[in-house]
Amino acid sequence: MTKTGKLKIQWGHLVLLAIIAGWILAYLLDARATSMRVSNLLLVQPVAILALILVLVLVPQCFVREQPNDTTLAANNQDTPPAKETPLELAKIGILTAAFVALAFLMERIGFDVSVFAFLVLGLYICGERNWIANLAFSAIFTVALIYGYGAIIPFPFPLAVL
Repeated sequence: MTKTGKLKIQWGHLVLLAIIAGWILAYLLDARATSMRVSNLLLVQPVAILALILVLVLVPQCFVREQPNDTTLAANNQDTPPAKETPLELAKIGILTAAFVALAFLMERIGFDVSVFAFLVLGLYICGERNWIANLAFSAIFTVALIYGYGAIIPFPFPLAVL
């Protein structure tokens, strides 16, 4: 198999992976500096090592060999223009971001359960789910599972309006 096209480095992804690996390594070294007891490192060290392995698995994906899509583009030594988001897609991203910010600010005011349910309904609708029965059912089931799941692992109560 011959390799054609030039090698492109996705610097943003590579820098993000380096930041994640650095953060994991700093956390692991801090945990080891605090105490080398088994009870301290029982969860932290294996998870940190696994996360570093996953980062290493992702590093080769930051190096992409570009293939020309069209023979005329290759003959003219031109790159394909990058696909751009349409204004509608950008509006969806903005609305979803605003909904997430509203979720964060409204959790204590209207209740964790109501705000999560409303965010899920709006998010699913924005992302393309048009079946309202499926949208409402999934949002309700996920909200109940989230409330009781967090309640089981976090010792303080959440401000709730319905549940």
